[in-house]
Amino acid sequence: MSHHSGSYRNVAAIIALMLLVILTVVSLLPLIETNTWWIRYLDFPRLQFAIAMSIVLALYLALRGRPRPKDWIVLVGALCALAYQIYKLHPYTGLVDPVAVAQAECREGQSVRIMVANVKRRNESADAFLDQVLATDPDLLLVMETDAWWDERLSSLSSRYRHQVQSIPDDHAFYGMHLFSKLELISPEFDFFFDAVTPTVVTQVRLPGGETVGFIGLHPRPPLAWSQSTTMRDAHLLQAALRARQSDVPTIVAGDFNAVPWERINRRAMRIGRLIDPRVGRGLYATYDTESILMSWPLDQILFQPQLTLQDFGTLPDFGSDHRAVVATLCHDAAAAQLAPELLADDLAEAEASIDAAR
Repeated sequence: MSHHSGSYRNVAAIIALMLLVILTVVSLLPLIETNTWWIRYLDFPRLQFAIAMSIVLALYLALRGRPRPKDWIVLVGALCALAYQIYKLHPYTGLVDPVAVAQAECREGQSVRIMVANVKRRNESADAFLDQVLATDPDLLLVMETDAWWDERLSSLSSRYRHQVQSIPDDHAFYGMHLFSKLELISPEFDFFFDAVTPTVVTQVRLPGGETVGFIGLHPRPPLAWSQSTTMRDAHLLQAALRARQSDVPTIVAGDFNAVPWERINRRAMRIGRLIDPRVGRGLYATYDTESILMSWPLDQILFQPQLTLQDFGTLPDFGSDHRAVVATLCHDAAAAQLAPELLADDLAEAEASIDAAR
């Protein structure tokens, strides 16, 4: 080996080591209990961080051969961070048993098909979306980021969906919401938990067989650079979970959560609301961003309580938005042998603190 190639390898190995330090730090920063937007955003790309760490580790070992003694502290830290990423992500692989019991058959009149879609307010490919709705044929359709333009385009669904409610912002905000239903909606209302522009639709739905289920559709504000911490989003998720917990009928919580399933706050909301995630044991089912491989994570979710079993679950092809729609068919089965995640000792107190902070 020439002197030059040896020095190049040495420089490349040092760069790889520095990258490992950076990747280790960004992997572990979300362990800090904070509402700071940029730290909480680091929870999103865990898969991307894990892949990057694996590649850089392999590159370092290929360049260095045998690690130098003083490099071991970085390597051990990087391996711990990689193990932590795998720990956070492994429930969304086939390595664990699904929590949501698959039930192929459902008694007549007991099933409900739900479709959740963030259409992206500036997206004007309504025809592609409407074609997807007709092909999917959900009983309940939650549409987010709608405005007056979308309200006009969605009016063609009225003949198919006899029941509908909508909340359209007066200005150009991104929090318009429409709920269409083939099934009777009982006392539907829009709640504004913490501000005047982020609606949450809360209703009960009468199934064809006569039973009633609850539905909570939400689209909390995402944490945004500098101006917006995660306080409002976290409280919004927790408030919806508390509503589900207090419901006297089996409840579905669905929408664009602007949070990933493995985030601490999402896990807490699931424990509080006794909510089951169909992704566990099945896969990530990324829904955002359709325009980026690097920014690809599951923000759109359909969670449900144990008296509802899963007939099918999946995401739909790109229709022109930056989100894919997510769809699930659920069966009302009071005898279902499913276990909701168990409440931890501090969950309710932490939820109250988050909600107080948002107020």
